[in-house]
Amino acid sequence: MLVLYPRLSNGNVLWTCDKCNDTAEVSCTDTNAIALVCMCDTKVHPECNRKWYYEGLFNSRLRR
Repeated sequence: MLVLYPRLSNGNVLWTCDKCNDTAEVSCTDTNAIALVCMCDTKVHPECNRKWYYEGLFNSRLRR
């Protein structure tokens, strides 16, 4: 499962930590399935997006 975050009017993606609800704007034009390390526990949130975003599945899909 991927968590898809909303895109703002400026084109950035609004990421929200699924543990502490902290937010961040991410400049990413090719996906809105973002995974960031949050300061609340220094782990990637949401965990379900980690493989897609950090292990190359996103990049592999773009090359096809």
